[in-house]
Amino acid sequence: MEKPQFTKSKALDKKAFKLIFDKFFNALCAFAYKYLNEVSAAEDLVQEAFVSFWEKGENFENESAIKAFLYTSVRNKCLNYLKHQTVKQKHEQNLIYELESDQFFTQHVIEEEVFNQLYQEISQLPKSAQQIMLLALKGLKNKEIAEQLDISENTVKTQKKIAYSKLKQKLSPPLNAILLTL
Repeated sequence: MEKPQFTKSKALDKKAFKLIFDKFFNALCAFAYKYLNEVSAAEDLVQEAFVSFWEKGENFENESAIKAFLYTSVRNKCLNYLKHQTVKQKHEQNLIYELESDQFFTQHVIEEEVFNQLYQEISQLPKSAQQIMLLALKGLKNKEIAEQLDISENTVKTQKKIAYSKLKQKLSPPLNAILLTL
């Protein structure tokens, strides 16, 4: 195999980079695989190490320095990858635990029922009040609702007031609390 040649400044050219890549890629992938037990992740991390090597553009005195840099870089990337996987798995386990809990189930069933009842009652309002209330539920401010419906801000306020009054009569106390947040 041809030895990589450095220019006088010892900077790496594309040809030398390719020689180094060809020489170390498989060995580095095998090395990374020992950490990860996953071929595609190992190959990806080795490629990232080569990208770092290329971007670093440092002057390496010899092939041993390059080899040390690449192995160290791959090791560090593998360890970071494993740490990230551990955090990700822990988060997924916590999420599954939360999703499986009776409290989560009950809370979301109640939430959906409450919003379903609210939307049903809103659908009984006059058309203009319906539009205003649905936009308010989406988080739009009175000014934004007025602009979107091409009406005055005072009309929005008046329609909301009328809608709140009608909804308050029909909704249970928990739903009235939701109305107060709009």
